[in-house]
Amino acid sequence: MLIPRKLYLLLTYFYARFVPHWWQRIQNGVVSFLYYLFWGRIRRPLLKNTSIILGLPEDNPQVKRTVRRLFANYGWYLRDYVLIHRLTRDNYQETVADEVGAHYIEGALAQGNGAILITPHLGNWELGGVTFALRGCPIYALTLKDQEEEVQQYRDTVRGSLGIKTIHINPDDNGTIIKMARLLKDNKVIAMLGDRYEGGKKTAVTFFGKKVYFPAGAMALALATGAPVIPVFIVRRPDGPYRAWMEKPIKVRRRSDQDNDALIAQKTQELATIFEKNIRHHPDQFYHFFDYWSRFRCEDTSA
Repeated sequence: MLIPRKLYLLLTYFYARFVPHWWQRIQNGVVSFLYYLFWGRIRRPLLKNTSIILGLPEDNPQVKRTVRRLFANYGWYLRDYVLIHRLTRDNYQETVADEVGAHYIEGALAQGNGAILITPHLGNWELGGVTFALRGCPIYALTLKDQEEEVQQYRDTVRGSLGIKTIHINPDDNGTIIKMARLLKDNKVIAMLGDRYEGGKKTAVTFFGKKVYFPAGAMALALATGAPVIPVFIVRRPDGPYRAWMEKPIKVRRRSDQDNDALIAQKTQELATIFEKNIRHHPDQFYHFFDYWSRFRCEDTSA
């Protein structure tokens, strides 16, 4: 980052708040294209990631066009992120115009074991929790602590203003795991990202034809508590507003003929396959600004 992130977010807020929308469209198009041209350190891994998703060479014109759109879409993501605290029940549909699958979480809460909402770094994942928080649904967002404390405080404040409680997790801390289990037993909703392994329990999955490590904590928690794992997605539509949807819940149930670790691995692979299907439809909103498949590569190809 060329300037401190706190200042960057502040400048983005004033830009998003006070610059006319028509000028934002023009400026975002120009600035994102300049970033694409001159920020090679970021462009190169994005081209590599996108080529794997599309199954095309990195120099293919379609791959390059997709990455150019990704830069532009991320500009809109930042713009919408800094304005997220302004959402209310009355104006929410101006931002999220289409929702599908809300009955899945309603059905899960009716069972009394809570629910685990899980999403990849696709689209605007922060809006997923807002959908339920504005309806009065008790939701907790799991997040790793940001390296910059002031940025973390900003994120926590924004979530709190919308009714979302933040849990700062250490994947290797059993105390955090116990706390999450208790929340689910109290029929609360936990929201988390599930496509980056940052510690804790992991398992190898096939993701776009390559073996990588996925975090397996969500499935282990589901096995221990009976809570369903519900894949959630929210992406920006070409006309501006977002579309949100849920996939059918993944239920992790003990089986006498299957080892628990094997069951967790199977269900994590099921999740990875669902992520893959949806990312393939929206590769220009898959935000990993590093070589994803190298960072999380599973060295043991037989795993």
